[in-house]
Amino acid sequence: MGLGALKGLVLAAGTGYLLGAVPTGYLVCRFLRGVDVRKVGSGHTGGSNVGRVAGLPAGVATAVIDALLGLAAVAAATWLTGDPWAATVAGVMAVVGHNWSVFIGFGGGIGLTSLLGGLFGVSPLRTVAAGLLMLAFWLALVKLLHIHRARATIVALAIVGPLVWVLGVPLHGVVLGVLGGLAAIIKTLPDLRREYA
Repeated sequence: MGLGALKGLVLAAGTGYLLGAVPTGYLVCRFLRGVDVRKVGSGHTGGSNVGRVAGLPAGVATAVIDALLGLAAVAAATWLTGDPWAATVAGVMAVVGHNWSVFIGFGGGIGLTSLLGGLFGVSPLRTVAAGLLMLAFWLALVKLLHIHRARATIVALAIVGPLVWVLGVPLHGVVLGVLGGLAAIIKTLPDLRREYA
């Protein structure tokens, strides 16, 4: 690997992290409700917890913006470097930034929408298909088999990589699915002890 390629990967990592670290949910709840979403509900800053705190429209808006930030990370890395593997690095780092944002004391969400946004930047239609299949799988685990939500989320995240591979996403997108999914799983692990209403 040449120095130029290495510089491209470092640039992609930094860009991805900073875009992912934009604390959308925190800002939305501060603006709409004057509360710190990290101190309410699950303590996550993603769309689900924002929806509990500030209402469904705010939760949906948060999820969409977080996904767009993941997409922007991949798109920016692709534009800056022309290297698909730099886009992979940017996408993974967007999930890391979302989960452990430097702007809010390294708090954040679990990174699922950031990951889907990044994957959308690699392969849009296949990512939509993967997202719908993951949602159906998660709902089956939770509603039909009555599996704890965090456990169901971890299982769903674990299949992201294999699922996008089966759907024909390029290898650099599969790696993004695997590593981004792993970052999201790590952030979800503390929720295994949480009781859901």
